[in-house]
Amino acid sequence: MQSKNILITINNLDDLKVYEKLGNVSYVYPLKDFCVGMPNTFLISEIVTPAYLFINRILDNAAIDALKEILKKLPANIKGIIFDDLGVLELLQELDLKLERILYLSHFNTNLESIKIYLEYVDSVIVPFDITKEEAAYIINNLKDKLTVLVLGYLPAMYSRRLLLDNYSKFYNLAKTNPLVITNNKQQFLVSENAYGTVFYHLPLYKALDLFDFPCRYYFINTAFLSSQEVISLLEGKSSIPTARGFLEIPTIYKLRGENDA
Repeated sequence: MQSKNILITINNLDDLKVYEKLGNVSYVYPLKDFCVGMPNTFLISEIVTPAYLFINRILDNAAIDALKEILKKLPANIKGIIFDDLGVLELLQELDLKLERILYLSHFNTNLESIKIYLEYVDSVIVPFDITKEEAAYIINNLKDKLTVLVLGYLPAMYSRRLLLDNYSKFYNLAKTNPLVITNNKQQFLVSENAYGTVFYHLPLYKALDLFDFPCRYYFINTAFLSSQEVISLLEGKSSIPTARGFLEIPTIYKLRGENDA
C-alpha cells in the first residue's frame, strides 16, 4: 500500500500525523458550507498542508457565487477539487484555474462511454459503487490511471436538501439525534444532517481493499464518522468494525416480470 496514491478525507487536523504512515497520501478537506454528510468541515484558512478540497453539495445560485469568491483567492497549497455539482466545473473553466479536477457523481457514470465523455473535462472520475467488481475492472482496464476508486468509507444511499432529521423530531416531538441510525426493511442507515441537507449512508461500512490492485490514478478513503485510529486498524485488517462490499458482488440489473412469465 505504501506505493499507492491515496486520497484521504480529514476529520481533524490531528489526523495528519496519523495518516503520514500510509506513505504517498494526499489530504482532502471538506470545505465549510459546501458539504453535506461530513462531520467536520474546514475554512480555507485552516488548511495548512498541500490539499484537495471536497465539495459534495448541490449548489444553488447563492452558493455558486460564494464559491466563486473563494476560488478567486485560493492559496497555492490547494492542488485540486473533488466535486459533485457540475457548476463547480463551470467555475473552474470560467476562472481558468489550473487545479486537478476529480468528479465524484454518486450513482452516475456507471459505464465506460459516459466516463470517457467526462474525462474530456476533468482529470479523473471516481468510479461509482453501484456496479460489480467485474464491471469496474472492465472500465478501469480501459482507462487505467485516469480513474479513482473508493476503497473505504460509508456509502451514500441518498441525499436530500430537506432537513429530514429536524422535521422528524419536530413532527413526533422527540429529542433530535444527529447522526441517527435507522432501520428500514432490515437495511440499516446512518443518517447525517446539517444546514444544507440530509445524507443516508448504508450500513455496515464499505471496505474493498482488494481494489488497491487495480491500476488507478488514486485510491480514495472517506473517513467520515471514523477516527484516524479506526481507519488505520481497518486498513491493517485489525478492526472489529462490521464491513460490507456494497454492490461489488451484487449485480443491480434485474429482469422485470412480464405478462407471460410464470
